[in-house]
Amino acid sequence: MRGRTRIGIALGWAVTVLFAASNVRADSRIRRDPPLLFGGGPHTIRPPVEIDPQLPTGTLVAAQRERPHSAGAACSARLPVCVQRGSASSPALALSALQALEQAYERIVGASRLPAPIPDDGHGGSDALDWYLTGDGGELATERDALSLDTLDRAAAFCLSGESDDALSLERSASLCVGEAIAKRLDPGETPAIQRAFANELWWLTGGIGSLDVQAVDDAQAHPERALAARSAEPNAAATLLFEFLEKARSSQTPGGLVTSLLAAAASSTPAGAYQWHNEPDVFDVLRHSLDEDTGKLATLFGDYAVSRSFLGDRDDGTHPPFLEWAGAFGRPRYDWTIKFSSLPRRVRASRPIEPTGIELIWVDLDEVPIGVSLGFESEWEAPVSFKWSLISVDDQGREMARVDLPFQERGRSSEGRVVNLTGVRAVLAIGINLGGVDLAHPFDPDQDPFEAQSCTAYFARM
Repeated sequence: MRGRTRIGIALGWAVTVLFAASNVRADSRIRRDPPLLFGGGPHTIRPPVEIDPQLPTGTLVAAQRERPHSAGAACSARLPVCVQRGSASSPALALSALQALEQAYERIVGASRLPAPIPDDGHGGSDALDWYLTGDGGELATERDALSLDTLDRAAAFCLSGESDDALSLERSASLCVGEAIAKRLDPGETPAIQRAFANELWWLTGGIGSLDVQAVDDAQAHPERALAARSAEPNAAATLLFEFLEKARSSQTPGGLVTSLLAAAASSTPAGAYQWHNEPDVFDVLRHSLDEDTGKLATLFGDYAVSRSFLGDRDDGTHPPFLEWAGAFGRPRYDWTIKFSSLPRRVRASRPIEPTGIELIWVDLDEVPIGVSLGFESEWEAPVSFKWSLISVDDQGREMARVDLPFQERGRSSEGRVVNLTGVRAVLAIGINLGGVDLAHPFDPDQDPFEAQSCTAYFARM
């Protein structure tokens, strides 16, 4: 796959990162996985893959936004941060925003010891990270500035947003500004969705939670069929949910350490004069390499992530990180189908095409279960992708009672399994995730959109 040799170099940034079971919760019911060192296992040496040169390699290198005109700057005397105000912005608001930006910088760079944004060569009047208050009411956006296309890509950044006198909103925007500026230092060619997910994750880990965060989770859970990240798509919270899952379920580092290492290990090298970033490797390449290029291990990881999406918010049963109790009912996913056991046998088709890394969720309600009867399941899907399926038995309180992880086949076009013991079971959740890719040599790449979404069918029967 493209950039495999680059991963070997970039992994030097993250060689101490462990995919270990976190001790966020002491509940012994939480699913645990053995520690795994980035690049720690024997890797299969595969020949270079020929890639169509017409395929996109990343987003545009050219900046899409210019620095707005500044009517005045409020700069920190302690930290390299400034707030630039527009002509309609009040000095008092600029000072409030500066205080929020200082606090975000101290939390993320100081207390969490993450790498600082790089200087912008004085483009905003100093080398500080600049946040422009534009007065247009828009949500915060971050743009790259001074570039360093050397051994590894690096870029400075500046931020723009509308004005708000809400303290929590200012804190959130300030945190996203610092987080995305760090992302552009680590890997400016990564998709905007991944950069925003990184910044969002740092905010969730170190800041407060507001209505905008709850709304973002609700939007993502309403469309589980969508891809985690795409080159040209608007960022959504689904990628943040993946990062939150990895941080809470597969990290033994300090908060934010794992996702920071993911971006550091995905650092790329773009040729001078290129009009697109050469985003190889990307974060998904790093995950694959960390799992020894083993598609079975990767399928298990993403299958666990898909299951976690079914137990967010008020469905949290204490055993499925990342929990997100603060999302409440807004953390619930949208089930594509709800089927009564008494209506079986039934075959249903996904009502919406499922994009790569998108999820299909089906709820089978056990309204009646004759003694000695079990539940049979079979799913079929279209070439060339593969799905990973799990069947989860839950009780009256929504807690997981048992799990059947259906065997994953790299080239399979169907999967089948059976839930034998239905005693005390209230419902069975069928959860499948589209792993994407064209074939084994061409796995999912977020830069090669628009994606070809796939469909699947699910058959349930009494047995």
